[in-house]
Amino acid sequence: MNKQITDFADARPADAVDAVFKSFPLTIAQKRIWSLEQIGNYTVFPDQVIGLRFGTAIAVETIAGACRTLVAENSSLATCFRRLAGGRIEQYRGASNAVPIEILGKEGAALSETDALAARKAFRDRRFDLLEGPGARIQIIQLADGQSTLTIVLHPIISDDREKSVLAASLARSLDGAPAGDVQPAEISAGTREEEWLETDAAREALAYWRETIGLDYAASTFPTRFNSGGLAGVARAEHRFAIEPDLWGRLERHAQGKGCQVERVLHAAFCALLARYSGNYALLTGLLVARPCKEHFASRGRAEQVLSLVLPLASRHSLDDVVTMISSVTEEGLRRLVPLERITQELVVDEAAAQEAVVKALFEFREPYPVARDAANLEPSGARADSELSLVVEARLEGGAFGLIDYAQDLYDGALIARVAKHFRLVLEQIVAQPDLRIRDIELVGSDELEWLSAPYEDDIVNDDRPVHELISAHSRRTPDKTAIVYGDEEWSHGWLEASTNRLGHRLRQLGVRAEMTVAIFIKRSPEAIVGILATLKAGGAYIPVEPDHPPVRNHHILRDGGVKIVLTHSWLRHRLPEELDATILELDKLDLEVEPDTPLYVPTHKDQLAYVMYTSGSTGLPKGVAVEHGPLTHHLQNTSRVYGMSSESRELPFLPFSSDGGHERWMNPLMEGGSIILPDQPLWTPEETLTAMRKHGANNASIPTTYLQQLAEWADITDGAPPMRLYSFGGEGLAQSTFDLLSRALKSEWLINGYGPTETIMTPMVWKVRAGTKFQGVYAPLGRAVGLRRVYVLDPDLNPCPIGVTGELYIGGEGIARGYLGKPDTTADRFIPDPFSKEGGRLYRSGDLTRWREDGTVEFVGRVDHQVKLRGYRIELGEIEAALLQQPGVGEALVVLRDEDAGEKALVAYVVPKKDERLDVETVRSGLERSLPSYMVPAAVVELEKMPTNPNSKLDRFALPAPQPVKREIVEPATALEEEVLDVWRQVLKLEAISVEDNFFAIGGNSLGAIRILSQFRQRQPKIPLTVADIFNNPTIRGFAGVMEQGEERDLSEVIVLRASGAKPRLYCFPGLLVSTREYVKLVDYLGADQPATGFICHSLSEKKEVGAPVEEIIESYVDYIRKHSSGAPCTFLGWSWGGLLAYEAARTLANEVDVRMMAMVDVCDLGSEFAIGAKPRFRPGERDALHRDVQAWLQKTAMRPEWDRLLSTMDADTYEQFLRFVGDEKDPLPTDGPDISSREHTFWVLIDNALIFRKHRLVPHDVPIYPWAADDSLNRGLNLIDWRRLSPRAHAAEIITGTNHLHMIGSPAFHSRLALRLKETEKDNA
Repeated sequence: MNKQITDFADARPADAVDAVFKSFPLTIAQKRIWSLEQIGNYTVFPDQVIGLRFGTAIAVETIAGACRTLVAENSSLATCFRRLAGGRIEQYRGASNAVPIEILGKEGAALSETDALAARKAFRDRRFDLLEGPGARIQIIQLADGQSTLTIVLHPIISDDREKSVLAASLARSLDGAPAGDVQPAEISAGTREEEWLETDAAREALAYWRETIGLDYAASTFPTRFNSGGLAGVARAEHRFAIEPDLWGRLERHAQGKGCQVERVLHAAFCALLARYSGNYALLTGLLVARPCKEHFASRGRAEQVLSLVLPLASRHSLDDVVTMISSVTEEGLRRLVPLERITQELVVDEAAAQEAVVKALFEFREPYPVARDAANLEPSGARADSELSLVVEARLEGGAFGLIDYAQDLYDGALIARVAKHFRLVLEQIVAQPDLRIRDIELVGSDELEWLSAPYEDDIVNDDRPVHELISAHSRRTPDKTAIVYGDEEWSHGWLEASTNRLGHRLRQLGVRAEMTVAIFIKRSPEAIVGILATLKAGGAYIPVEPDHPPVRNHHILRDGGVKIVLTHSWLRHRLPEELDATILELDKLDLEVEPDTPLYVPTHKDQLAYVMYTSGSTGLPKGVAVEHGPLTHHLQNTSRVYGMSSESRELPFLPFSSDGGHERWMNPLMEGGSIILPDQPLWTPEETLTAMRKHGANNASIPTTYLQQLAEWADITDGAPPMRLYSFGGEGLAQSTFDLLSRALKSEWLINGYGPTETIMTPMVWKVRAGTKFQGVYAPLGRAVGLRRVYVLDPDLNPCPIGVTGELYIGGEGIARGYLGKPDTTADRFIPDPFSKEGGRLYRSGDLTRWREDGTVEFVGRVDHQVKLRGYRIELGEIEAALLQQPGVGEALVVLRDEDAGEKALVAYVVPKKDERLDVETVRSGLERSLPSYMVPAAVVELEKMPTNPNSKLDRFALPAPQPVKREIVEPATALEEEVLDVWRQVLKLEAISVEDNFFAIGGNSLGAIRILSQFRQRQPKIPLTVADIFNNPTIRGFAGVMEQGEERDLSEVIVLRASGAKPRLYCFPGLLVSTREYVKLVDYLGADQPATGFICHSLSEKKEVGAPVEEIIESYVDYIRKHSSGAPCTFLGWSWGGLLAYEAARTLANEVDVRMMAMVDVCDLGSEFAIGAKPRFRPGERDALHRDVQAWLQKTAMRPEWDRLLSTMDADTYEQFLRFVGDEKDPLPTDGPDISSREHTFWVLIDNALIFRKHRLVPHDVPIYPWAADDSLNRGLNLIDWRRLSPRAHAAEIITGTNHLHMIGSPAFHSRLALRLKETEKDNA
């Protein structure tokens, strides 16, 4: 008990008789709250407030009497706190009269409403000083109208919400005249019980259970977050409040009663079902707030609530009854092994990569009705704890119904989505009571009216012409025969020529037997002849199949066979590319004499269900499959598209899309059917310069170009300013990031931009997003927009339920504009074309395989492919989001990301990038940029630079052709001098590697700070006359560089400075080292901050060759200060200190007060000295323990090789300090180490820790006016570490920001910290501009 209970006599409660009284440690939860308050964070656990308004019937004296009774019955209100030597906080029972009761407005001085409101607000907002009084205070105000208000403010360290409710009930009983209740003792010994239990086997078994249940690769469940949030929550919080009406509440209570469960279980099941539907992940990891755990080793009053992690393996087939049962079972199991979540988190955060994720992101809490006295009205809305990203609180009301609150991180969640979550939560409850056996998959979240709006196409009231497309083109050709139809190279073909040529060829095809449903292959490159062949085939009643002569023979031969081709239109110079065994008539157009054929129209009737074309698209088997499209949907689609695009007889379009894609045919058919013209490229690919020249020369006003090529065109135009003014560009085929869209808007000088989307199976371009150039959007890619024509689009989950706005699901397209199916593949057709569940007239939906979500404006946003959504380390990852982040990096023109599964079974994300035109890429810089914008689990393990992306025959990106990342081929450069040979020999011994190049970076091939010290030690023995410091290795981390330093001998300055980045335009960042670490730990941070951020680091005192035992702080920082004075005198700079380095940074700033302009000090998890070696801390020993420990130490000193170092250190201790040292040794779980003096040994580390503690105990921080921004690791708060409150020392110090999901050791490498520091640096730069 000596560790947990401290006796002290320098102060005592007013009602204590003894001069000595007992205090007790805080619980883990209380330590966290205390630490939060110390760093200035009052929002995570706000004060608990009881606020009541009384009518004239209740006298102020009655209220005051009830309050005194409340304090007397609940002694926890008088709990007081003491800071012991070293900063440890303990609690004790204070005097009942210590709780202040403030009464305003007595004796004729009643307050007006305005004054009372101000007084109450000031009282409510006032911060507690827990070292000066209890964590409770009471205010009563007499109002001028005879009414009164009562405000009781409770510090969260003594009260959670349930405690507040218990106290409110006690107060209500007293005010209502009920008999006084029993006196409740203060719950001040729970910290002792908790500490003792956590050392038991039961606790260890419970922790093992949670490690196994949650797993190290856990992924906490939550709702969809904002785009580009990086998954990092800031400090800003927001609330959404809603109500559950009494009628619904009554039905819920009856439903729960009928099912034999509590209503809170039904509410919780609804929340979990909603979480699963919104996240798309049914393997839930979420949290339940347990108000009173009923465990003897945990608190039962005061701050007693615990967060219970729940792992729920749900499935959409589960009924809500199943969910209730599962929640009950998992909760019961978890409560049996309940451990504070703070302690569980410590078990799970085992490395830097894992130190980014909270275990619980979404928390559910149910509260019983809040009791209020009969003649009082409640003035305080309920609040929520804010330590999870999102929490849902449901509180029952005495009068029936319930109140709901969603508290959430504003940086992570969009307010509109949260409002929808609240609406849908009520909707789920309605459906639960209406459908007793409701399954998760049967919950309707999107109503019919909303679905009607979301799925609707672009407005278009014009009735389409039922004539097929070839007849519409023919009609215009006859009307304007002399008008140009096709520009090809330097030649032009008129509409009259087009009409005559297609008629003649059509007559010949009829003679050869072309009829309905017969396929004709167009084995001709993109040209006027190909268009003639297509239109002639349609006029003859046949269906065309475009076959690109330049595509691989295996593909083309398969198409010709699979398509049942009876006639092939080609040129004589292409005939050798056709299979010899092909059973078809082959017409060589260049040798065909059609003059004998009439040029009159054919008048062959065409039915709407008749086959128009077969387009071959990539297949999963490697062979393409034919998509059959009919005339009726085709002509209607083209007419609808023409109106959306604004086409007319004046349209002159450059259709750059290949004829092997159906979109390539849409873009020549559209202009010709309106009587316009096209500029057909005469080569498979023009250069950007040739494209812009042709557009300008021939007067193009529209252009349709693949996205990948259009980006190259825009880059060229941006450099040359060579783009002609255009009415419209359309593009598609690949996702388009905002940065690329901005480039198109800026460089291409177009009035309109259309992002087109369309699987071949849904006929050409069934969806478009048409906007003015310069439009901004939120999301990974430019929206797909809405449907075109007589179509409907749906975003559905795997159970075909419409997804709410903002929720990712698969895109389905229905309505008229759907292909017939796959030629000769009925099973595949049935799989991809399913019955339309939303159509009353029947019909089909096409399952696209694309992940999308509806946006707030009802348009659809592309997220990625279903088969591109991957799972890695428990996280669901959209590859498209990473690709969008890549495209935002400087110099990246194209990007692709895949999850590779190599032979060893290791899965890893790999990014492929193509640089922009005439730019060079540094893949490490690209990867560092990703670390600034993505959570760590989404950052690719490798970034591979390519000259160009591989494409398939349809000019789309081919992910299967991407090369595996190759291991970096290290060229082994041999030593050139004897000194390099000697350095190599030492490196091999330290690194235990044979193959080392003299140009290898020591740290890149496995070296670390301790290894650097070992190298230094060896050279001290080998070359004692050559002065070296550890900084020499850090600054010259190659054998060649380090040998070069050694060659300088004594003719150089010995430095303890590490240059992290030599140059940059921003104020220099000075990084002060933590204890037992080098400044190498700052490298990732400096990389994150970018190339413009110069940075310098200092060698830690514990790694310095100049260190002396017990050196004062002023001496330790002397070399740092001299360097800063020399290089930054009078200049702006920033200081950053991590851990012990924070103290050094502060003292350096104070020493340099008027010499440098310190714009900002970043303090990273800087703790004050603990109680072990604090001056005045009196260690306690059991009888005989002190002498036994002394004997142990003396025996150990006889064995250790570090005896001289320990003798010097122990000689600096006075009697009290030596007693503290013995207590420290006795509290250590491991035996005293004897593996020194190597710098990597446990004994050396132990020696440094003791030496540092002795330095720290003698140092006193004094105030200094400097801007300070502190950060604290979430785990440090959980452990109750004694974090320094810098506001006590500087008037310009801020409250600390909390970095969630990390700990003291890993925090400096946390991307979450990197992003927050970068933001603060940017704000500081702006403030000083």
